[in-house]
Amino acid sequence: MYKKKSSGWSQHLDFMGLDILCLEVAMIFGALFHDNWPHLSRSFVFWALCLGAGIIDLLVMVLMDAYHSVIRRDAYGELKGVLTQTVYLTVGMIVYSFLLRDDQLNLFHVLVPALPFYGVLCFNMRVLWKEYLRKRLHLKNRRGMLVVAGKDRLRAVVTELVNHNYNSYRFVGTALMESGGDLEAAQAELDGIMQGDKRIDGLKVVATGDTLIPYLINSWVDEIYLDIPGGGAMPVELINEIMGMGITVHVAMNEMDQIEARHKNVEWVCGKVTVTTSLGYVSGRDLLLKRIMDIVGGTAGSLFTLLLTLVLGPMIYAASPGPIFFKQTRIGENGRQFSIYKFRSMYMDAEKRKKEVAASQGQEDHLMFKMEHDPRIIGQVQRPDGTWKKGIGGWIRDLSLDEFPQFFNVLKGDMSLVGTRPPTVDEWQHYEPYHRGRMSTKPGITGLWQISGRSKIRDFNQVVQLDREYIENWSLLLDCKILLRTVWVVLTRQGAM
Repeated sequence: MYKKKSSGWSQHLDFMGLDILCLEVAMIFGALFHDNWPHLSRSFVFWALCLGAGIIDLLVMVLMDAYHSVIRRDAYGELKGVLTQTVYLTVGMIVYSFLLRDDQLNLFHVLVPALPFYGVLCFNMRVLWKEYLRKRLHLKNRRGMLVVAGKDRLRAVVTELVNHNYNSYRFVGTALMESGGDLEAAQAELDGIMQGDKRIDGLKVVATGDTLIPYLINSWVDEIYLDIPGGGAMPVELINEIMGMGITVHVAMNEMDQIEARHKNVEWVCGKVTVTTSLGYVSGRDLLLKRIMDIVGGTAGSLFTLLLTLVLGPMIYAASPGPIFFKQTRIGENGRQFSIYKFRSMYMDAEKRKKEVAASQGQEDHLMFKMEHDPRIIGQVQRPDGTWKKGIGGWIRDLSLDEFPQFFNVLKGDMSLVGTRPPTVDEWQHYEPYHRGRMSTKPGITGLWQISGRSKIRDFNQVVQLDREYIENWSLLLDCKILLRTVWVVLTRQGAM
């Protein structure tokens, strides 16, 4: 029976338990340096701090995907991972210890020695544990795999599998898919690639297509890696016969390697097995967490928007009589249309004048219209000396206050806090296929483009590249980083226009 590998953080429960154990040891170590250790050790607040530390560390592990490729990391990569995790843990612990504030016990005196000690202890324990897994546990229990490939592909397949094995399998031999193949010639080919490589020392060509089943009957093989040559037919009868023997079969479809998608997953679709490719990938758990974050942030933002309306509403109306809010049809995820809301920062005839203004700037055919001194903005006036005077509309846009009503869009589910900026309908109609990839996710109030230069980036292809980078590398941690960076960008007015 094949034991399916866990995915995500759940496959590294051993590392998670080890890290939390190191943290609790570090907390007790830090407490020993406290001025009032006897009283501290009997305090409920201290043990609540220890319990909270474990929970916070667990959240940091999951949200930042702390154990991605942990087995493959070298010492430098591990040090970088531990330092990053310790920094986020420190921030969480400072906030938590402030909430547990005790006038008689200074909890910061515990954290100052405990957290650096945790980083050192955690790094060393991870290195030792990985060494144990590599040399003892995996070597003893890893499963035996037979590599089956065509003669022309054998060299390339074995090289690739060995380079990416990481001691997960013990290769018991190789076999040719062709019937009556020349074993000696194949062995000579194999000897040429394993010369001096201890990882595959002694690997033999043990069978051909017509002797494969007899070999499997008389040998210990747990799993088979079956490489189907490009354009070759699927050997259904052979796979069924091997599987009927209780041996797990991994079928490699080489044509899929030519697809440039970073995310490829085998799934059931309407009762059919498919290899699913996409620009980005997100689990149901992550979608739920992202939606919870949107609801919390959207609620807080909507309440603040109501307060802003009391202040900005009269100012906008006094400068340009008309509606306080601006409503426009935009393009959302995968081409869905929705109505976006903003505080109105332009005159009432702004949409009618857009083509005229764009033509005057030579941007009538541009996929993203940006203008440094847009005369449609409320209060924007050019002085006799050529300089420009900003009005209420300019200040609203500089501080991104016009975007706040979009928190209502977030609550409705049309938008997210972080995503890609939604284009107008006319912009979308001029998109090339490559451009449309940027809208394969839900649009956001802020995103990677906004914190990377905002209005200073006018090359639309650069905007698309940033948006695709966000989609391909999406994580909850990345969203948190963008939100924090957005606050700084807005306050310092970086890229404002």
